[in-house]
Amino acid sequence: MKWLIATLVGALAIFLIFDTAASIKCYQCNSYFQKTCADWFDNRTYNLDQCQDGVKMCRKIVQEVYYNDEWNTRYIRQCAPTGEVGADAGRQCQERTGTYKVKMRYCHCDNQDGCNGAGSVNIPIVMMVLPALTAIFKKL
Repeated sequence: MKWLIATLVGALAIFLIFDTAASIKCYQCNSYFQKTCADWFDNRTYNLDQCQDGVKMCRKIVQEVYYNDEWNTRYIRQCAPTGEVGADAGRQCQERTGTYKVKMRYCHCDNQDGCNGAGSVNIPIVMMVLPALTAIFKKL
């Protein structure tokens, strides 16, 4: 009986750690249409949207475009099916310049739901379950 409980607990732990089919939740908005999407972003004003299956990253794009003799900045927050997470858990963005006076910064993150919003502290579920698993294994 003990081996059955240990096997079930171990399978649950592996599922929580290596869940590859789950997707992440991200903020999705565009400051061109929604002014509150710009920085400083108040994540209480938006709901997190479930990304498509297999999407594991969120993206924030800061787009600077020169038109009408001035620089205009737009913020785009979205799910990211592709991309590269920058240093410091995505806090360092990748900069790119385009043609005709366009600058863009791409910030990708994958460390928690809503990571493309304002910074927050979030404890992964594995860290909450780990003490319980340790206590169960000690009793076995």
